[in-house]
Amino acid sequence: MRLGPGAAEQRMIQAGIRSGPRLSAPIAGTQGVVSVDERFRGDDASFSTQQWGLAFDAAMTWPLTERLHLHTGIQGEMFLPLPVPGYGVYAGASYYLGSEQLGVAPSFALRGASDFGITSSKGGPGSMAGAEATCAFSFSPEPGVSVGLVPFVAVHTLASHGTSQGSLYYGGVVAARFTWRWLDTLELSGGFGRAKVGNSASWNVPIVGVRGGR
Repeated sequence: MRLGPGAAEQRMIQAGIRSGPRLSAPIAGTQGVVSVDERFRGDDASFSTQQWGLAFDAAMTWPLTERLHLHTGIQGEMFLPLPVPGYGVYAGASYYLGSEQLGVAPSFALRGASDFGITSSKGGPGSMAGAEATCAFSFSPEPGVSVGLVPFVAVHTLASHGTSQGSLYYGGVVAARFTWRWLDTLELSGGFGRAKVGNSASWNVPIVGVRGGR
């Protein structure tokens, strides 16, 4: 998610917390041995931590040119007994088109994640690999402030309990980025997505996020 042109020669480190779906939940949560609290409930429990969670997120932006930037990141699950560094990894690129005040930035990333077979993990055990595309439409009303609308779509292959299924995750967020105190950027985002796993299971996903960067 790239709001505005960004710095052409300066790398940026960002860290924060963001939410997302536990895509393996419909597979793991329909096994006959799971407890009632661990069953997949879809739209009846959109905030259930068995199918929705928060993760620590750290990212690095690597400018190649004024318009083309590379992005790498790691995530650590918050609801495991301990956060596991490298629980999720991603890498991609974005390209900015427009002026400093108004522009569009398509981006593409590859990502993967695993709970390494930890049976006590929420919504698991499970692993995933896939790709995500976004396109940020941003507006900068004044220097150091950007707001934008960011639709996204992602496809993944999931593995859980010895089975493999595909997933589709799509939606959009409204985001704002501005300078705050000692942070070069403070990024807030919120919206909704829809996750679909296999041929039947689907549910709404509330999206929230906050990241600071320097």
